[in-house]
Amino acid sequence: MLWFFTVCLLVLTLICLRQITRTRRLLMEMETSVRSSRRLLPESSAASLQRIGALGLVDSLNALIEAHNEATASKSGYSSQVEAILGAVQEVVIVFNRERIVEYANRSAETLFRGGQSIQGLRLEGVFRSLALLELLEKAAGTEYAESTQISIVQGGDTLWFEASCAKVKGDGGKNAQSTLLVLHDITQLKALEVMRREFVANVSHELRTPLTIIKGFAETLIDDDATIDPVARKRFTTKIQNNAERLHVLVEDLLTLSRLESRPDQIEVIAQPIEPLFAEVAENYRTRLAPGQQRIEVAVDPTIGNLPFDRYRINQVLDNFVENTFRYAPDFTVIRLEAVAEVEAGCVRCSVIDDGPGIPEKDLPHIFERFYRVDKGRSRETGGTGLGLSIVKHIIQLHGGSVEAASKPGEGTRMSFRLPYAARTASD
Repeated sequence: MLWFFTVCLLVLTLICLRQITRTRRLLMEMETSVRSSRRLLPESSAASLQRIGALGLVDSLNALIEAHNEATASKSGYSSQVEAILGAVQEVVIVFNRERIVEYANRSAETLFRGGQSIQGLRLEGVFRSLALLELLEKAAGTEYAESTQISIVQGGDTLWFEASCAKVKGDGGKNAQSTLLVLHDITQLKALEVMRREFVANVSHELRTPLTIIKGFAETLIDDDATIDPVARKRFTTKIQNNAERLHVLVEDLLTLSRLESRPDQIEVIAQPIEPLFAEVAENYRTRLAPGQQRIEVAVDPTIGNLPFDRYRINQVLDNFVENTFRYAPDFTVIRLEAVAEVEAGCVRCSVIDDGPGIPEKDLPHIFERFYRVDKGRSRETGGTGLGLSIVKHIIQLHGGSVEAASKPGEGTRMSFRLPYAARTASD
């Protein structure tokens, strides 16, 4: 009987070893499946798994793996959406850690500070230099959120202005890791507009103050010395008051015109029409002011131009301004030439008013289309100039989609030009 018990024990041992081997293989399969985040497809049959009580465990493991994969995919998709959104915004968005190493930067940051190259992994101080920004970061280090502050950053020789704000965010380096979110909103153009506004207000105040002071002074003299002032002086004083009142009127009208052009670009009514009749009309209007036998005005329009889209009233203003300036500032001219030439390759027509007067100094040419700029300030005021005429001209031509320019050599005359495109374009397009 001993041999029988020995055989049974041996059989049971073999069965147990086989079962252990199957269980070990199943555990290895489960480990591999978990590591690779793939469903478990065991080599053993369902019946075999049922016998060892592992079928339910396999089903539960597969359910956990599928739930994990779905959560991972959802998180990845959400992260991609967030990155796409941050990449599309114009604001500079940078995330950096405690050592000020950049962990994330959107496209705006990379384009502005590195010409489109990645700045991830760089120290913040190596990306841009700004003492005001470093002070903001030091202040933000001890708080969850720092109030927005205006800072300047020198980049490529230019000074850029930003509205900067910081906030703490959860980092990727572990449970207690913390990073800082830096957002920079570019306000460089707003700063430039603010400077322009201050300069404009200062210039307008100065331009208004001079005629108002003259009017006030002569009016007070007429009132205080009414009984003793002689008729000749009275006439001179009232003439001064009238001239400066007219000067104020012209200045206010020019300011209103400039304001309307800037705020209401739809006031430009572009119609396709020939430009030669307008040139001829402007020239005819000024012929009565020419010195007989000493001065003349000419018109030369390229016959190939055809119809051109423009606002007749506004372009008439432009030509009037150019010609009037010649009479006002270069009265000793001998010829004024109104010229229009087709520039086919550029898709536009260059219109010019050319004179042979004393010309404009080279240093003044880049500024003559600026508001209130005068080449000869004293003479301009004496002749009633407001310093806004050429600025109005520039706005009119820009609303047509064109450009203005001036060329001159002292003693050889001046060419004032503007270009009108063949394709009708306005500022509202």
